[in-house]
Amino acid sequence: MSAARSHVADDGAQNIGATLEFHGAAGEVTGSCTLIRTAKANILVDFGMFQGAPADEARNAIAPKIDFASLDAVVVTHAHIDHCGRVGMLPKLGFRGKIYCTTATHELLGRVMRSSARLQRARFYERSSGSAPWSRALMPGEAPGPAPEFPEAQRLFDTPEVRDTMDCIEGVPLDREVKIAPLVSLTFRNAGHTAGAASAEFSIGVGAARKVLYFSGDLGPERGALLAPPHRPARADVVVVESTNGERRRDASADTDQVLADIINEAATKKLKVLAPCFALGRAQLLVHRLARLHAKGLLHGLNVYVDSPMAVHGIESLYRNPEYLAPEPQRAVRAGEAPLWFPELHYVLSKRESMAIDRMVHGGVILAGSGFMDAGPIQRHLEESIDREDCLVLLSGYQPDGGFAWKMQRGADRAQFNGRTVPIRARTVRVEGLSGHADQDDLVKWFGGFGEKPGRVLINHGTDSARAALASRLTTEHGIACTLPKPLVPIEV
Repeated sequence: MSAARSHVADDGAQNIGATLEFHGAAGEVTGSCTLIRTAKANILVDFGMFQGAPADEARNAIAPKIDFASLDAVVVTHAHIDHCGRVGMLPKLGFRGKIYCTTATHELLGRVMRSSARLQRARFYERSSGSAPWSRALMPGEAPGPAPEFPEAQRLFDTPEVRDTMDCIEGVPLDREVKIAPLVSLTFRNAGHTAGAASAEFSIGVGAARKVLYFSGDLGPERGALLAPPHRPARADVVVVESTNGERRRDASADTDQVLADIINEAATKKLKVLAPCFALGRAQLLVHRLARLHAKGLLHGLNVYVDSPMAVHGIESLYRNPEYLAPEPQRAVRAGEAPLWFPELHYVLSKRESMAIDRMVHGGVILAGSGFMDAGPIQRHLEESIDREDCLVLLSGYQPDGGFAWKMQRGADRAQFNGRTVPIRARTVRVEGLSGHADQDDLVKWFGGFGEKPGRVLINHGTDSARAALASRLTTEHGIACTLPKPLVPIEV
């Protein structure tokens, strides 16, 4: 076999009687949407939004060529927009079946969809009136440019569709098997990624002919301080695995708590404003937990921490209500009635008025605000107010899209544009490793090593082509697993 095909599965591999079609996230990291067809059932796994450039955003209004009325069920792995962001479109697309997710995701999904509907309304009016806010970072020598060409204003769904969608949702506890279609049952397994995040284990067929199709969803790291590690199945005939960090390997020697402690010490000493872009469900809780541990060690030095995201607050509360998603120590604390994600310096910012008030902060503090990609949300306004200040520090972590605001800041951008106004970047940028909610390459390879039996077939999605190829190469080399890299809309028999 040639080197070019050494990690690619043989098309003649024995199948389990199902066909998969990838309508998103095959060679990219957003828009997860996979159709499972069996002889007796049609099931959709995730229905996420495409995120990134305006052209990516425009794709969301184009419904995939799926007969939604014929679907027996829709399965949502977790409440991140790139996995659930278009679920609110299902009623008007003709779907009348049940939507399955974990009970914890059920708690969050309504809030996520209502928030998305409000954002869509706001963007619709902004773009219709030509007042849509925008920003970009500029590399040295890069000339300021005009406003980006936004796609035509679109409203994928609104509050009435959210209500109709919520009527279809059934929350299922972890590790409980439920029949969702003829000859198909579903069991959710903890994915270790965020509150409610799960892998979807499908059993197809009956008796000795019963086969297991396992969708990883987004997997968390093997050793996380806050969340439990992802479940490792005893066996699976076919595994569909994500590869967001498929070519990234964390620095094992990096001490995240010490790096954060050093940043906080400097911020308290010099009265710095620290801006921490984060995702409301995931990184926000990871950061709050790390800062709570610094407080417990007396290393927060009284520095106030502001969580500028009502959704992030809901994410914190969800972990208290669903401690089974937590790592052993914080789980023990919650079950004992303690609050491992609270400390006296922690403040929740729940309104735009409060958010605007902390823009004027001059005494130092930490602001956690969305979005993690710095392409939307209150973090843009905080940056506009403070990025030209030498007493400002921007804390970056996790994956950042190539060419985006944060990506450029990490590489030395010296100016920024906000709605056409160009300002110098005087704020310092610091990157902190160990705050990603995604498993890295080592974690993913180790996860497969924990299977009781080597899976018969592995399909790698939800990652760039280079990330998928890098993960496939290591799985072949270390575990002898041949992998398939699905292409968009090309059916694969499994």
